[in-house]
Amino acid sequence: MKRDPIALFVLGVVAFCAFVLPQAVPVADAFAEAGTPADRIVVMYFHRTQRCPTCLKMGGYSEEAVKAGFARQITDGKVEFRYIDFQDKKNEALANGFKVGGPKLIVAHINGNKIMEYKNLPDIWAKVRDRAAFIEYVQSNIQEYLK
Repeated sequence: MKRDPIALFVLGVVAFCAFVLPQAVPVADAFAEAGTPADRIVVMYFHRTQRCPTCLKMGGYSEEAVKAGFARQITDGKVEFRYIDFQDKKNEALANGFKVGGPKLIVAHINGNKIMEYKNLPDIWAKVRDRAAFIEYVQSNIQEYLK
């Protein structure tokens, strides 16, 4: 039996969409809030219910980086910071959408309730012993989305 490459491609795209899209919808719905600017940056520190000292430090540094570096944008609603317990059932769809399995810092560019782009900042683990480097790393990644 001869296989049609176009049919196989279309089948692959359908399978990919069926796998990815159901996870993307709940993530986007989590950001549909009345009164917030349509175009904004959301910084999310995903953590376990019980946190170790290192995870507490990373969360604190992340919040400090956002609040110290973007006070005006926070007031304007253009930047926000959220702590998210990824083990809490109410955050399950959001954690699954961002593929969170452990503590993670995500910077997302949101427009309306659509995630335009996002990135994980894995170097927070390497920079946790250097507060200044940690904060600069987080702020520079947020700044990229504000351009």
